[in-house]
Amino acid sequence: MFFKAVPDPEAMKDWPLHYFEIRDINTREACLKQYLEEHPDSGEDKRRLELLQKRYGKKAVKNRGDLFLRSFMMILIAENNDFHGGNVTAKEKELRRELQELAVLGEKRDDLLREEWKDFSLRYLESCNSHSYRSMLFGTIPLSDETVAFRIAKEIDQVTRIAPAYFHLEEECRELHEIMVAAYIDRVENGREYWEAYLAERQ
Repeated sequence: MFFKAVPDPEAMKDWPLHYFEIRDINTREACLKQYLEEHPDSGEDKRRLELLQKRYGKKAVKNRGDLFLRSFMMILIAENNDFHGGNVTAKEKELRRELQELAVLGEKRDDLLREEWKDFSLRYLESCNSHSYRSMLFGTIPLSDETVAFRIAKEIDQVTRIAPAYFHLEEECRELHEIMVAAYIDRVENGREYWEAYLAERQ
């Protein structure tokens, strides 16, 4: 049985300081709506609600998937499956659709969107620490930290720079690219060295 989420009073202290620390999305949304009930003129929190529902959908199901992460992976899969071959017009349309889902196209740029992108970047990096991601051959062979770090760097670059550049959309993706690279450098051990090594190898 799925019970309706209720606001967490502890998480609402010093609002919105702990906003992204609320990992359950339904609880995060409940806190946000509760705050808006008490502060109906808060334009920032109305915008937060817009972005939350764009990223996670409007329906409060038990496990709300991250639509930003879904679109990131869809672009990555397309890029790895010969993104530049076949029907170029269809591939550009597909890329633009996923970039809209990622709030890169057709969305107002503001600090709250940048905060959402930063949180998405951290959640993506967190997902890369799973056993399945850090291994090959059905988890039987672990990958070295360097191999994993290079894989993450390449994925970020593929999705936020390489694929968009093919359709002259690299400038539209620049901010997301910079935010994801900054998160990588900050959160991956020896991240700056790995990123610079990836760039040197790419040239």
